[in-house]
Amino acid sequence: MNLNWNRCPEQSATPAHPPYGLKLHRCTSFALRRPWIRRLLVLGLLAMLAGATGARSQPAAAADDLLPCGFSINAGAAWAKREAVTVGDGGKSPFFRPGVVVWDGGSILGGSVVPAAQFRPPAQALRLVPHPVTSIASISSGATIARMLAEASIEVDAHYSAKADASVCVVMAGSGDFVSGHDVDRVYAMLRRYCLERKAAGFRVVVVTLLPRTRPAGFEEKRLAFNELVRSGWSEFADGLADVAADPRIGDTGDNMDRQYYYVDQVHPTAAGCAVMGTVIAPALNDLAWQSSDCVIRLRTVPGDWSPWRPYAARRSWLLGEGDGIKTVEAEYRMTTGAATAVADSIRLDTVGPRTKALRRATVRRGRTATLCYRVDDPAPGSKTATASILIRRQSGTIVKRIRLGKRATGRNLAARFVCQLPRGNYRFDVDARDAAGNRRTLAGSARLTVY
Repeated sequence: MNLNWNRCPEQSATPAHPPYGLKLHRCTSFALRRPWIRRLLVLGLLAMLAGATGARSQPAAAADDLLPCGFSINAGAAWAKREAVTVGDGGKSPFFRPGVVVWDGGSILGGSVVPAAQFRPPAQALRLVPHPVTSIASISSGATIARMLAEASIEVDAHYSAKADASVCVVMAGSGDFVSGHDVDRVYAMLRRYCLERKAAGFRVVVVTLLPRTRPAGFEEKRLAFNELVRSGWSEFADGLADVAADPRIGDTGDNMDRQYYYVDQVHPTAAGCAVMGTVIAPALNDLAWQSSDCVIRLRTVPGDWSPWRPYAARRSWLLGEGDGIKTVEAEYRMTTGAATAVADSIRLDTVGPRTKALRRATVRRGRTATLCYRVDDPAPGSKTATASILIRRQSGTIVKRIRLGKRATGRNLAARFVCQLPRGNYRFDVDARDAAGNRRTLAGSARLTVY
């Protein structure tokens, strides 16, 4: 089992309703950095939870079969200022890791001519894929299948991971071969060989059809014949087909002369053309078998009721429940054919902002050091520090100076000093602050500042 105890309260704290009477004693960063101490805390807490709630719906999976889980609240933040949070593991579940997608082909698949990477086909497609993945580009301008075959063991196969949600190779090959004058049957046979070798290495393979091209002479006839062979036979050597050539915006003969979707070279798609490619490739990726498709998860804020089992998602919204203090969210993961395993994370909910005070009036001679006395109080379960600043205003309310103080202790009388170069006259200084959770002060202290 996995329990993420990656917070260290800044002071001794006992929640208003500690789970099952568990008292959270003061801990130190030094202690929690020791994995064996954290492991003991994990086992102890889970044992208490199991004793209080009875047996799980299924026996826990063996620890040796599990991966370290990245489950956290608000991406590992120590504080939350709202009941609504985001929980999840970002793809690092107890059963699998984020998927791996390798893109192998030439400059058209890589979108190399498009200036910004986020508008190229890989990014455009993955934006529509609801799985966290690591994207790897093996792109060479004018790539031939012979070259791709020679380099695949290093450029593609080395990235395979049995722990990945899915290991996928997206291949778009043939254009470079037809430019070099190779015939259709040879190119198709080499594509088939390439795909079968990647499948033997463990990958799921998605084949992308070829886009139109005006030059060299004879290219278009070969492309059309090749694409028909791919459409009729892809299931014999691949797991998916992304038929970009069937899209009427970019795939028909002559579409490459449309300046909306193709650059002036009449070969490379523009960002708009790449977006079309992405909308065709994404469904082929989504239709593959992903481990996460067989995973379900349920949540609860301890000691509350469990949510229904839902399909796995790397991130999802969750309500911590009313009442400030330490909140622990527990998640149970279960594969379709396996046992359940539990993980948890804790966060301190603080929905109330600090209060500030200006302790006394201040008087200073122009050119001398002014001392502004103030205090910041943060109601329970408030933090021991707050980010403070002082705003000096004219009587009209216009801000004439801002003093950023950074993190300062709460619950203490403090002083801010600065060399006053303000014109002579009467001003007011306001004390502003944000607590560790990000709440801005609810009551602002203010006092007069006289410069003479």
